[in-house]
Amino acid sequence: MVSSLLRFEFAYHSRQLTFRAAILLFFGLGVVATQGHFGGNDVHANSPYVITYLVGFLSLFSAFVGTLFCANVVLRDTTYRMDTILYVTPVGRLTYFASRFVGLLCAVFLVLCSAVAGIAVGSILLKPEQTGPFDLWYFCQPLLVFGLPNVLFTSCALFCVALFTRNLRALYATGMLLYVLYLLGSILGNSPVFANATIKTAGPDMLSIILDPFGLSAFFGETRSWSDEQRNTQLFPVGQTFLLNRLLWTSLSCLLLAATYRYFPFRLPISSKTARKKQREKAVRYVTYRRVVVQTKGALYGWTTLCSQLRMEIISLLKDIPFMVMLGLWIFVFTVEVNDALVGGIYGVRIYPSTGVMVDELRSMRPAMLLLIFYAADLLEREREANMQALVYTTPVPSASMWAAKTLTLGVLVAILVSVNIAIGVAIQLVHDYAAIDFTMYLSLYYYSGLPLFLLAVLVVFIQIISPNKYLGMLLNVVVAVVWLFSRRLGLEHFLLRYATVPDLQFSEMNGFGHYTKAFFWYMLYWSAFAVVLSCLTVAVWQRSLYQRWWQRITAIRSSVSRLSVLIGIVGLLAWLSAGAYIYYQTNVVGRYRTRKNQIDWQIRYEKTYQPLSKLPQPIIRSVKTVVAIHPKAGRYTVKGCYVLKNESSQPLSTIWVGVDPDVTRSTIAISEANTLRHDAEFDQYWFSLSKPLEPGAELTLTFSMDVVRSGFMPFNNEHSVVENGTYIELEKYVPQLGYNSRYETDDALARKEGGLPKKNTVRSRDNQYHLIHYETTISTEPDQYVATVGNLQNSWTANNRRFFYYKTSAPINFMFALSSARYVVHQEKYKGVELRICHQSGWSRNVATMTQAMKDALEYGNNQFSTYPLKRLTVAEIPHYRGAATAYPGVIFSAERINFMGDFRDTNRLNYGYAIVAHEVLHQWWANKVASVYGPGQGLLTESLAKYAEAVITEKAFGKMKLRQYWQADNRLYFSMRNLDGPELPLCTSEQPAVYYQKGGLVMYAIKEELGEAKLNRALRQLIRKHAYPGNKATVDDLVRELGQEASLIQRKRISDWLNKVIVYSMNVRVVSCRSLPTGQFRVTLRVTLAKTDQTKGKLPPDDLIDVALFDQVADDWNQTTKPVYLQKHLITKNETLITLTVSKRPKAVAIDPYGYVLDENPTDNVASF
Repeated sequence: MVSSLLRFEFAYHSRQLTFRAAILLFFGLGVVATQGHFGGNDVHANSPYVITYLVGFLSLFSAFVGTLFCANVVLRDTTYRMDTILYVTPVGRLTYFASRFVGLLCAVFLVLCSAVAGIAVGSILLKPEQTGPFDLWYFCQPLLVFGLPNVLFTSCALFCVALFTRNLRALYATGMLLYVLYLLGSILGNSPVFANATIKTAGPDMLSIILDPFGLSAFFGETRSWSDEQRNTQLFPVGQTFLLNRLLWTSLSCLLLAATYRYFPFRLPISSKTARKKQREKAVRYVTYRRVVVQTKGALYGWTTLCSQLRMEIISLLKDIPFMVMLGLWIFVFTVEVNDALVGGIYGVRIYPSTGVMVDELRSMRPAMLLLIFYAADLLEREREANMQALVYTTPVPSASMWAAKTLTLGVLVAILVSVNIAIGVAIQLVHDYAAIDFTMYLSLYYYSGLPLFLLAVLVVFIQIISPNKYLGMLLNVVVAVVWLFSRRLGLEHFLLRYATVPDLQFSEMNGFGHYTKAFFWYMLYWSAFAVVLSCLTVAVWQRSLYQRWWQRITAIRSSVSRLSVLIGIVGLLAWLSAGAYIYYQTNVVGRYRTRKNQIDWQIRYEKTYQPLSKLPQPIIRSVKTVVAIHPKAGRYTVKGCYVLKNESSQPLSTIWVGVDPDVTRSTIAISEANTLRHDAEFDQYWFSLSKPLEPGAELTLTFSMDVVRSGFMPFNNEHSVVENGTYIELEKYVPQLGYNSRYETDDALARKEGGLPKKNTVRSRDNQYHLIHYETTISTEPDQYVATVGNLQNSWTANNRRFFYYKTSAPINFMFALSSARYVVHQEKYKGVELRICHQSGWSRNVATMTQAMKDALEYGNNQFSTYPLKRLTVAEIPHYRGAATAYPGVIFSAERINFMGDFRDTNRLNYGYAIVAHEVLHQWWANKVASVYGPGQGLLTESLAKYAEAVITEKAFGKMKLRQYWQADNRLYFSMRNLDGPELPLCTSEQPAVYYQKGGLVMYAIKEELGEAKLNRALRQLIRKHAYPGNKATVDDLVRELGQEASLIQRKRISDWLNKVIVYSMNVRVVSCRSLPTGQFRVTLRVTLAKTDQTKGKLPPDDLIDVALFDQVADDWNQTTKPVYLQKHLITKNETLITLTVSKRPKAVAIDPYGYVLDENPTDNVASF
């Protein structure tokens, strides 16, 4: 009988339209997913990494598919009232249980297999350079270790709930719970799928890996540091922790299945005596007849029926216990996620929970899509499931009233979710003792979050109505949700094509959503108008007959639609087209919109056209004068400028080549005594023919004017933003450029290969000369704003309701002149002849004193150790938090609000990163501005690495070595997490990878300081400045190595050369062999130190390194900023395993090798041992 029932179950599943549609849709998803470039452009689309990524991601949807199949198949006996017959048949408990569960499990797993088949087919359809060798095991292994266990777990959970409750909404709540478990695992394990994951210094710990039911935390934690080669060739290893995860959740699934079999009721539910008594009391209720006259036509009747139906739907929603369970899960997830987000950025800096931060974190409500899909299906099918549809169809209730009641109920659901999020935000602020609550800002969430979700609800209702059955409609809505979430990766880039989606909103404490407000309004108008048309269509195809099929309703639209609906639809259509035309003009015409492919094609054509001309001699800019008018409210600015050009070549110049940036809306360029030879409109390149050649050493003048629009309709560029409060423009990138501009080249290796271009040029520039400029500017802005830019403020005045600032440099500077404009409060101090200024927002002065101290300490260290600070002023100006922490210009530092100004550094046990960041940027006044590096590979070592080194030393002097330990441990983890994100790691001397010249560079330079001593290293750096500051030549990495070699011994030179010219990493650990007390009261300690040294490009190297060995009289958990070792000494390690015997006067409780964490060790946890 079991085999017969299994055959019946398989046949039943295969006949279901939902099952067939799921197979096709998941197969299509698999095909399309191969286009997503998961893992990077250099990772093959059929690599084991990508396949495992996609199988793990698609297995998440097994919960949804399982929910549909459970509802449609497992509950079919209850749905169709067949349970009374079933329980009197010879079908036994085990037979029934096994056939239903195995049928469900196989159906869900087959759907996942169809997706994997789609991935295989999709990879075959790709270009050969996008794929690697086809290996069937690459597809089977992820299915076995991720797909099958995940399907088993979700199927067991859903099957259990279905059998025990026989309740559809409880089943939906379980489906949501499964996603909540995933989201919780994402938060704990920092998984990048769906959760708002950011790069953190620490990967997932063992507990978060084990508790993740889908196993994705382990996958992302293990593979985040993999190189492209590893991702292309290595299957995910089933290690001890991951195996424990799989065994745990598979065992729990089996236990749940066994418990379900043991306890599920294989009989009709038996009513209690109380329930039967209440039923009898309800049945004997008498109602006096009263004649009621009902007017079944007109607006009043429609309104009355709408209110009645809406009230009934809302009451039903609010009384629904599964809904309350889902609401509780929603509160739990968002509370955990928002709390987690308060520790932000790559260094885990805690920030104050301002209302703006709360709104920014609570704005994204993507999980609500699932709730809308579940409840739309439930609301629209409620009458059918209660067998009341025939009665409803005979009533004169207008279809519009039914549609409006059910759609508005979904709107109430959205409003409830937004309200709950607001309550979460307020509660978190109160818990953190933050009383400055802005309820007006919270209310904006109904607009920025609620409205797009409500528009999605309209679409969900439309799809559900036109679907042949409930479960197919839900499945189609899930597909729509996936397309909605990943539309950009699927090729739908223009927001006119992405339903209810707007350009990515980013909130700033300085500017709110100000930059996006206008664009958001127009997109919402556009999609609201489309939703009106969609609503009219939904009403027109509303089910009004018991035997009317879905296709018959569609064909009968013309006869069923009313004149009012037609009128409303026409008005909506006209509004949609009008709003769309305005958006198109602002985006495509004014904003010169390009898709990603079009942009790359433009870059390839530019490089092919002009790179062969890149060596044509051009004059050098010697002086820049500009008049800048910023119009923050209009989102635009204008520039009128003048260059003094000088021919510094050895030959006369007869033509001058000038390029204008694509972000410039309109421009004019003129050169004295020259005519325009030609103008390339596609790339905005001008060629001028001089009336007489410009002789060597001669000068001429170039004048230009620019009008630049930076509206919310354009892709946001945080380096080129004009907003109401917090404008920030790196102007040197957008004024006219002379000659070839390599900034326009594409870095996309695959696109370059397809476009016939060689790999990106990594050759060091031959131009080692400084081309400094004299700069002066007059900048006007709103009357209540202050402007910060390079140079000294000469004058400031107000005229014509605008405020003007005149800046001028006192010494030549590099071609760098950014500016910011905002409603600043200016904090000023004088320090040893230098005027210090911090321009910040009112109310955010908590960290100003610390930042000022960092400026003083960095100036003091730079003046004493490197050279005298050459300027009279040093300014820190706050800019909106969009991306990055800070950037340095000559005499001015632009610092993002989120970390430096909003960071909560009250916990003295944690490092004050606000101090460290400001110190780092001040040190760029020497390492980037005083001494510039020759453009090309390795230049980051001479700027970022040296600034990181000096920043670390200053931080150590301010807070102590134990605080510096936190600093280096974070950088060490970040380096190993990020070093392979941009291709195989290159040595520090030639690398252009941020994780190498930032994190690794700082660690290596500090290790060199420990090797040579601070005095010797700084003496070498002073020599570098003396020889290579202006008017000398720019410095190269070879110059730095040469100066270091002057201070180093032969063995030290070898170590320094290894660190800079090889990819050296270490693997160390320490174990306590013995600890004996001596008659003298001292203690003799024997340690076993293991050290492996590896060159990642060549293999193992023999160790020959000085490693710190420290003993502490406190266990590691008790270490704090005042902890000092009772013993600290460098030991020369020349073998892979070394025994070290020490004698100390105090009993140690812990031992550490590399106690301050500046040695590159991927697993430093075993560098500490307890006695």
